[in-house]
Amino acid sequence: MRRARWLLPIGMIALVVAGSAGRTSAQLEPGGNNCSGSGVFRSDGQSVDAQTIGETVVEIERKDTVDWKGSVSSAPGAYSGSIAVDLPPPFSKLNIDSWGGKTEKTQNAGARDYDLGSFVPAGVEFQVAGSHTDEVGTCSGHVKLEIRGGAFDSPATAISLGATVVTAAGLLGTLRPLFRRAVG
Repeated sequence: MRRARWLLPIGMIALVVAGSAGRTSAQLEPGGNNCSGSGVFRSDGQSVDAQTIGETVVEIERKDTVDWKGSVSSAPGAYSGSIAVDLPPPFSKLNIDSWGGKTEKTQNAGARDYDLGSFVPAGVEFQVAGSHTDEVGTCSGHVKLEIRGGAFDSPATAISLGATVVTAAGLLGTLRPLFRRAVG
């Protein structure tokens, strides 16, 4: 079987791997071919089961390896799917993986390394969403992530604050003549 990253949970866990440490909340919306997925983060042994976690928030590391596994209830036949991370502004959507093929296997497992660069802010929620479609039905879900740490862990914070100070100084410089006329 071609690398069977055809399950949403597998993709979701891969995203979680890509999401590193932070808060997560998972939700599976099973379709015709009920699916399951879980992952274990190697850095701290933390386990995440997409079907049972619900809205529980889980912290993950910025960089880690996730051992994932996923399954569907019956042989999928032809299948396809994808998973993507919807990062907070000003970042855009990041496609993590896509898959497709034909198989009779109902489960798969593997490991995925991830590293969310230092410019992705810690302490800010973002979502990873994926879906898996096969001959039996569709399964989709999402995981909300938050990288462990504070806002000042990212150089983007310092850059943003610096840009704010420069903009404020420019605005005050522009408005200064107006204030002088109003006072004088």
